[in-house]
Amino acid sequence: MLKKQQAFTMIELLVSATIIILLTTIGLVSFSQASISSRNAKRKADLETMRQALTIYKQDKSYYANSTTLNFADMVTTLYASEYISETALTDPKNAVPYVYQAICTSTSGTNCVKVTLRAILEPNQTTYDIIAL
Repeated sequence: MLKKQQAFTMIELLVSATIIILLTTIGLVSFSQASISSRNAKRKADLETMRQALTIYKQDKSYYANSTTLNFADMVTTLYASEYISETALTDPKNAVPYVYQAICTSTSGTNCVKVTLRAILEPNQTTYDIIAL
């Protein structure tokens, strides 16, 4: 008498493979969304740090910068040199390159800027995030 061997059927293997692929896909999508949210949170936190440093700087100097030469990178350099922030450049959490932030003078007193809007571009749909330093 021949002994029947125990084995998986083709249907059982296909169902198992499909379940594994489905779970892997769900995990990758969740990880991707979490990474995007984390990078956006870092960008927002960096802008808030800049806003706080600029507020203290303005209390000391009475203005942010000359309204005709307002530049985000120059503001970071000035705040670092004056020890208002501890980083020489704010780097993008995704690309490790300096952010393409904007500093927009929204109110002036003479030639000096007294109100600044800081802007960052967020992932994934390139929405703008603004924060105002008064």
